[in-house]
Amino acid sequence: MLDTFAGELLKGVAKPAASPEYSDGLLDDTHGGHVTLIVALQCLIATESGATAVDQLCSKGSPFAHKVRISLNAALGDQAYVWDDSEQFYFQATVAYSMRKSMNKPFNVSDVHICEETKRISFYFVVTEPCNTLQPLPKTDVGEAIRMVRARFNNAFSLDDHTLEFLGIEPTLAPASEPSVLVWLIAFGVVMGLIVAGLITIIVLGHRDKVKRARASEKGDEENEDKSLKGIENGIYCNTLDGIEGQKNEAFYPDDDKLTKL
Repeated sequence: MLDTFAGELLKGVAKPAASPEYSDGLLDDTHGGHVTLIVALQCLIATESGATAVDQLCSKGSPFAHKVRISLNAALGDQAYVWDDSEQFYFQATVAYSMRKSMNKPFNVSDVHICEETKRISFYFVVTEPCNTLQPLPKTDVGEAIRMVRARFNNAFSLDDHTLEFLGIEPTLAPASEPSVLVWLIAFGVVMGLIVAGLITIIVLGHRDKVKRARASEKGDEENEDKSLKGIENGIYCNTLDGIEGQKNEAFYPDDDKLTKL
């Protein structure tokens, strides 16, 4: 029925104007409006005629279908939200956004078809060309588009690569985060800390040894002073005989060599 109506409308657009009372500008405006309406009707016809084909394309064993597995409880715990039609619409819109960014075509939510849904939040989806549900896009094109904006998917649903899984699509590695403090600065600080600690240890040990040597020197000086004071009597220094070998006086020793032997 829609095909017949679109055909009649197209014939009317192609038919020249019978009355000269229409100006060229009015004819152009009318013609442009009819063309726009025809394009919209063609999209509607393609959508209706391709509904059955989509059911065949979007299935578990389809070469065009991607499987998605979502774990809300594992990711959010008690704060997990309910996966309903609104969340599904949001997912379709995000996929359409990724396809627009990747292929620069006017994809809409109606071009993302979901099937094989389960209560544990897993399903399959297929992306078709805009206004042509009979032409599904290859899995490689869809996978590249999703990889381009994978972080947007995670942020949109408050999930990560482990709780929002696109089976068969490798997750995009996140860029390495730069540390707030450079590694060489940390190493420099550690080395300088060790050097300062070593210098402090050397200074403390050196001061301790110096104090010990000073005390030992003072003690030795006191002992020497005590020994020297023992040899002074009445203000006159006298050598004590303790520890002194003494001196021989030759005058008091007989000289055997001077006596004549008998």
